[in-house]
Amino acid sequence: MIEQYVVDAATTEAAQFEWGHLLWLVSQENTDDAEMTVGICVIEPGERNMEHLHPNCEEILFVLEGECDHTLGDEVAHLTPGMMIRCPAHLPHHAVNTGDTPLRALVCFSAPDRETEGVE
Repeated sequence: MIEQYVVDAATTEAAQFEWGHLLWLVSQENTDDAEMTVGICVIEPGERNMEHLHPNCEEILFVLEGECDHTLGDEVAHLTPGMMIRCPAHLPHHAVNTGDTPLRALVCFSAPDRETEGVE
């Protein structure tokens, strides 16, 4: 049945943080046969997520709306809509919303059981 493969973001509860929220669409937690993790990350203007790394997977972040400075290791890239960054496993990274509107980004991980370790 195709319904098991369809996710409606409007009916999915987001994980709330001081800086914004994460809306997990596909992961091992909500999809038994998932082979990756996919979500939407929203960072409010002037806010940033904590510096972290993923020991078991790489991350792809694709900017849908807004802008950010994304730190990867010791370097920073300014990202705007239509741009993406690939964060290899074990490399610390974080994003700072540098705009005046929420940053909305599609985030994809190469593992269904994405692990996150804080660096700060």
